[in-house]
Amino acid sequence: MNNISYKVAVVSACTALGLFLEANKAASAATFTLSPTITFMVDDYDNNLGSSFDGRGDIAFTGFGIAGRSETFERASFAEFNISSFSLEPNRVISSAIFQAQVADAGVSGGGLKGTFPDSLGIFGYVGNGIVEPSDFEAGVFLSSVNVSISSAMSREILNFDVTSFLNQQVSNRNVFAGFGLRALNFGGLTLDLNPSFPSNKPRLIIETTDVGEPVPEPTTIFGSALALGVGGWLKRKKSTFQNKAKSQA
Repeated sequence: MNNISYKVAVVSACTALGLFLEANKAASAATFTLSPTITFMVDDYDNNLGSSFDGRGDIAFTGFGIAGRSETFERASFAEFNISSFSLEPNRVISSAIFQAQVADAGVSGGGLKGTFPDSLGIFGYVGNGIVEPSDFEAGVFLSSVNVSISSAMSREILNFDVTSFLNQQVSNRNVFAGFGLRALNFGGLTLDLNPSFPSNKPRLIIETTDVGEPVPEPTTIFGSALALGVGGWLKRKKSTFQNKAKSQA
């Protein structure tokens, strides 16, 4: 095998192995979009009937959309997802989980909100049960936040909250429902979309899973394997040619 043929063989082997590994990597990933099983809102407020603004939910009702707070009032929106189908195989993991919600309005009046707009929204995760409960208001742990502004409402921005670690934990614990609450992190309020006529506007959970059962070789390993194959073939052919010449001379 001359130098040119040898180089072509090595490059071809590397290319073929690279394409094969890339194809397998792409085939091992999967994306799922989940819609919430239930959505609801919870209020924490002061009134003359025994309720107080104390960080605990006073009343819950079905729906979704408003997240806001003032000095004496807060309303948060909640969504619970049935994740019982995500009993992942040992060699698969959730590589990404994003909670999405779309901004629908620039401000909310009432409850002392006065139409102001909050600077950021936070998402809180909790173990759900598929039931509308005021106590879910204080059950969540903070997961992440996003900045919002008037331009968010003007452009009907889609907000993306990273909930990957939390969802992996819920699936690992085999919980049936994963719950998420959206709350304003400072004074002001906004409306998030839940329009039945436009399903794509609803809050949703986008999950990506990846197969991690087989480690992908490093590029240097791939090249080394291809090089060894090429050199081995060349040496074998050279040895065979030498032996044939020796026999003919004898």
